[in-house]
Amino acid sequence: MASNKKAKRLINVSAGTVSPVKWDGHETWTAEQYRKNWWRSMDHFRLESSVKVLKPKIIKWMQENGFSKEEVALYKKGKDWRTNISIAAVIANLIKGMPAKREDFNGGRDAAEYVIKALKKIIEESKDDVEDEEEVKKKDTAPQPSIQERLREVALSMTTEIEDAYHEFSQDPEKFDPKSIKVLNLLRAKETKAAHARIIRDFYIRDYEETQEALEGKEEQIVEGYGHLTKTQLKKLNTFLHDIIGACDIIQQESKVSRKPRIKKAEPTKLVRKLKFKATDEVTKTVSINPVDIIGAEELWVYNAKTRKLGKYVAIEHGELSVKGTSVQFFDETLSVQKTLRKPVEQLAEFKKAGKVALRKFLDDIKTTEIKLNGRINEETVLLKVQ
Repeated sequence: MASNKKAKRLINVSAGTVSPVKWDGHETWTAEQYRKNWWRSMDHFRLESSVKVLKPKIIKWMQENGFSKEEVALYKKGKDWRTNISIAAVIANLIKGMPAKREDFNGGRDAAEYVIKALKKIIEESKDDVEDEEEVKKKDTAPQPSIQERLREVALSMTTEIEDAYHEFSQDPEKFDPKSIKVLNLLRAKETKAAHARIIRDFYIRDYEETQEALEGKEEQIVEGYGHLTKTQLKKLNTFLHDIIGACDIIQQESKVSRKPRIKKAEPTKLVRKLKFKATDEVTKTVSINPVDIIGAEELWVYNAKTRKLGKYVAIEHGELSVKGTSVQFFDETLSVQKTLRKPVEQLAEFKKAGKVALRKFLDDIKTTEIKLNGRINEETVLLKVQ
């Protein structure tokens, strides 16, 4: 359909949103078009909604798909955090018209069967949920997005013009000119960092590899998937995607080159001599590490015995933690957060047993509000662990 207006962006950077997908006409989509629309629609619900918002739709879908009144009642009673946002997103897409099954997608698996099985498990687990007056008054304790999820959201918001160009290609591949889009300049204007570039590269790399394979004609199924394009049009798309990957590689390499040279460190014992901290907390049976270990570390875990808050300081990119006076220095203000422990004795006992892998999601699994750390260490702070 012709239009004088500029194609509507799939990703709106100012609002930080991912537009919803309409499933009308999905029968005519190629496997590649279907796959891209599926991921965009899933991202829309994961980034723009929540289980709490989608729960009424989930309940209605259950009532229309064979769940008993008792099962629906148990699901209603269950905690929102028991339902994964991806499960909720699949159900929301089914309601909007997404087919439950497509032979050339996800191995032909049935999405409806998948969510029914997941909901049955949630219902079984919900039998143990007991509401009390105190819990009813508490804020919604649905799990907060992890650090990686937030980073991914920011990275994808930087691809506004790229997605705009992608849309223009799909509307008129004949007029599309990949040389007119300066991808590297666009990403630099967004102040894209190496971590963002890594995510953006991963988002487009499969498309690039597929167009390359389609041009080489090695995979019959992939060639068929791009059969609606002429060879010239396919080359344009391949060039565009190649520029995206190349721009991301350049940004990652530049970050390595631009790293500041290491400054000669002061004596660690001198740096921490004024630091006041809690050597031992008898209530939680926790003991502080030697504060000298903070110097040069990438992570520092702390526990405030008075406020019952467990926190993690994360060093700035390509940097290391240090101490000045009574404060931690050179930590990432976005990634360094703390949460209140409701059962500190039990939770810190689990913390002590957790290995390096388990610690990556330890804070994400705590169902309380996330608060940013300010760097200050005081007499109530136990220095738990460094990495």
